[in-house]
Amino acid sequence: MRVRAGADRSCVVVSLGATETRDRVKGALEEHSTEIALLLVDDPDEAVGLDAEATVILICDIDRPHEMATLRSLRRELRGPAIVAVSPAATATGVRRALDAGADAVVFEPELEQTLAVAVSAVESGQSVVPRNMRASVERPAFSHRERQVLSFVSEGLTNAQIAERLFLSESTVKSHLSSAFAKIGVRSRREAAALFIELEQAHAPGGAPA
Repeated sequence: MRVRAGADRSCVVVSLGATETRDRVKGALEEHSTEIALLLVDDPDEAVGLDAEATVILICDIDRPHEMATLRSLRRELRGPAIVAVSPAATATGVRRALDAGADAVVFEPELEQTLAVAVSAVESGQSVVPRNMRASVERPAFSHRERQVLSFVSEGLTNAQIAERLFLSESTVKSHLSSAFAKIGVRSRREAAALFIELEQAHAPGGAPA
């Protein structure tokens, strides 16, 4: 549904969850910009069809793994428009996941009336946007060779003992590499570490989402 026509810029708003968030997005953009046309869709596939029209794709309610997968899929399909993800307040790990999945900007849902229009304008100019208090901690982690090996085995479900046997290391050394990797990506569990490591690897694989 086109809300405002006759504008030179257009923003496709994809609502993945509550329509309340979509309505707030609509209100925030209409209040701060008289030059942008809004197209509201509920199905991400519709956004792909509108690629040629849009300067920005705005995805609401990015919070769960399924929605991250949708974001990653849209980024693969859409090379032209910038993507802004609206998320509940998240940790630096959550913000980094959204960026690695293909978002050009992340806006926290509680602050969208103040920040959304600015973020949309910024990404249209080729900038990336993250909440200020997150900027120092969303840099992509630089793993050592051993940390990468250990995380790869963790993502395959191996125990520390099995990893130690594969790499000819002591279990304490494996634990040390794992602790260091956990600290770099801001997680506390093997499950979180494995999930984020897989996302990072997918983002950097040929044909994956661009950084």
